[in-house]
Amino acid sequence: MMLKSLPLSQREKSYSAETGVVYQYIFAGLAGRKHVFDVTADRQSPFQVAVDLTPEALAPCAERMGSALRWNEEYALAKLCLFAAFDREVLVKEIRPDSEELLLHMTALNLG
Repeated sequence: MMLKSLPLSQREKSYSAETGVVYQYIFAGLAGRKHVFDVTADRQSPFQVAVDLTPEALAPCAERMGSALRWNEEYALAKLCLFAAFDREVLVKEIRPDSEELLLHMTALNLG
């Protein structure tokens, strides 16, 4: 998968899931609209997770904002979707949130 890197800090970050598992993740870059993260669970075998923010899911978010979301706003939504997957222990290679989930995350971020 060809990734486009963005000007973000590439330091490893941790997230303690509701299950007690501690995940480490690094933003690897963008592949189209997919935000790709390199992830490990409790520093075990690394894997990649892509959060696919589809135009259909983002449309209600843009409507709430009154304009298209900026890349950093989309990144924040992707990261919250990743955290939600960690909390549910739903670890798949691709997460495709719907507009309802994105709107909930927008509320948590005080967007719109």
